Amino acid sequence: MKVLYIVKPGCKIHVHRDTIYLSCRDGEETVITPDYNQVIIASSRIGLTSKAIRRLASMGIDIVFLDPYGNPVARIYPPFINKTVATRVMQYRYIVVEERGLELAREIITCKLYNQAALLKYLAKIYREPVYRDIGYEVEAIADELNGIPVNELSEEKILAYESYGARQYWGVVASIVPGELGFNGRNPDSPDPFNMALNYGYGILYGVVEKSLLLVGLDPYLGFLHKFKSGKPSLTLDFIEMFRQVVVDKPLIMGSRSIVFELVAGKLSYETRKAIAKHVLDQLNQRIYHSRTKKKIEVSKIILYEAWELARAFRTGSVYNGFRVVF
Repeated sequence: MKVLYIVKPGCKIHVHRDTIYLSCRDGEETVITPDYNQVIIASSRIGLTSKAIRRLASMGIDIVFLDPYGNPVARIYPPFINKTVATRVMQYRYIVVEERGLELAREIITCKLYNQAALLKYLAKIYREPVYRDIGYEVEAIADELNGIPVNELSEEKILAYESYGARQYWGVVASIVPGELGFNGRNPDSPDPFNMALNYGYGILYGVVEKSLLLVGLDPYLGFLHKFKSGKPSLTLDFIEMFRQVVVDKPLIMGSRSIVFELVAGKLSYETRKAIAKHVLDQLNQRIYHSRTKKKIEVSKIILYEAWELARAFRTGSVYNGFRVVF
């Protein structure tokens, strides 16, 4: 996945003689070619002409705008998405009419727990801490127990309780790895500590990739199965992203927590820090890892798209969706 990430203030995206350029005040210039998948604009001081927007859309390149905390605030993407109507009709039927949302929610959270467990066991090898492996097996046991609950006994509250219990074990280990001076005591999206803010920022980048994948396969990102339906809230994106946080964001930021310079300016991550976080996340999206469904190593960004296709296929055929479980 080729992404152009723009954080430097004063840059401008414009068209000259039918070629799109990113031009910056310091003289740096980049040609935006059709092999780019996405342009991420992470500064409020970036110029963008309407002609450049039209040209990017014609090339199938979408544009995502992030706020200083990494939250996507706007998106421009091409209007040509295949199989949208038929797929969305079956998505609505699957979730609203057949009421199979809890079945899907259980699978997503089970996979999230398995992926957290897999990362803990991987970290145990890297840091030579057997206790991380033991906690990984505890989180895996939580996932097994959730997976064994009959569908007719499931409830949103029960699924969230298992997710919360696993999270406490998982983030407790992460807190013991991250340097103490960062003040990270566990996952709290509203915490002012730089590592929680870095996670938020990384998840914002991942959010854009996940939403684009769902849109490309024709799904409605606003009709999910675990997060509450709410106008303007992309519930499906918020559900689907849970399986990929560990491999795309958590792993590179945990392992980079001693090398990234976490700098705050006026209570926000500095431009340089955001740039470093983005590099770690985007590099991970381009990393080739083993995908058990295809039985080969492929880029993480392609795995996300592949899994979106599988979810859409489950909706269209009424079959069971078996989620993504990472293998490190």
